[in-house]
Amino acid sequence: MENIMKSQMIICAIIGLLLTFGCYKNKSSCDTARAAYPSIASINEAMARAKSTSADFVHTFHARKPGTRDFFVKKAYIGISGGEEHIWIKVIDEQGGVCQGVAYGHTERTQGGVKLGQKVSVKITEISDWKYKDGNKLIGGYTLRYYIDTMPISSKERAAFLRKVGFEP
Repeated sequence: MENIMKSQMIICAIIGLLLTFGCYKNKSSCDTARAAYPSIASINEAMARAKSTSADFVHTFHARKPGTRDFFVKKAYIGISGGEEHIWIKVIDEQGGVCQGVAYGHTERTQGGVKLGQKVSVKITEISDWKYKDGNKLIGGYTLRYYIDTMPISSKERAAFLRKVGFEP
């Protein structure tokens, strides 16, 4: 029962983030996004894939090849309702399996104080997702990909969301 509640909180956190980016223009885009609630199993699969490929993220972060940028990891914090709130963290450094970074996103939904712009540490084993850009192409971002993939390719909302976040899936 507790795992189901945690999973539901994860979904709410992801939807909240996505609705913020996807619903900024009009009510109809909000209605469309709300209709696309992800399945718990699919989000769990996305997070498992992120965890299983986290070494790729660390390797690329240290290699810093030309064109790669905007390195982020996502970590679950305790939310104000007691469930999990997943926060993106812009990675500044990584050493010994621990990322140092800055909280980025909906931090007001966490208990006890993770604030936007606050410096935080995240063990690689704690991440629920990771992403970076190679040019304008999204690498990783498995929970974001699930959301993007649920939107019709020809939809205006999908195009607006991709413009807003500045990458190609």
